[in-house]
Amino acid sequence: MTLLDEVKPRLGVFYSDADKDVEIQGMIDGATAFFKGAGWDISTPDSLAVEAVVLYCKMAQSTDPAQLVNHPVLLSFITQGRVVVSDAEV
Repeated sequence: MTLLDEVKPRLGVFYSDADKDVEIQGMIDGATAFFKGAGWDISTPDSLAVEAVVLYCKMAQSTDPAQLVNHPVLLSFITQGRVVVSDAEV
């Protein structure tokens, strides 16, 4: 399942439309770049990364882009995503 397929229903999009898919993919690309810039590579997204992308997309729909930069919830996702668990802890 692609990230687009996972994000669309979470945004309330339950239909196929090429223009809407392009719009949502643009938001996903923005989220991926945002998180990569913060040091979190989500090229192989886990459930935390999917949640972060969904939140980013929801916020991008209704938030001033300047407020996305230092949003505390997004920063929390980044912090959690960047944590490396050593083999000794597993």
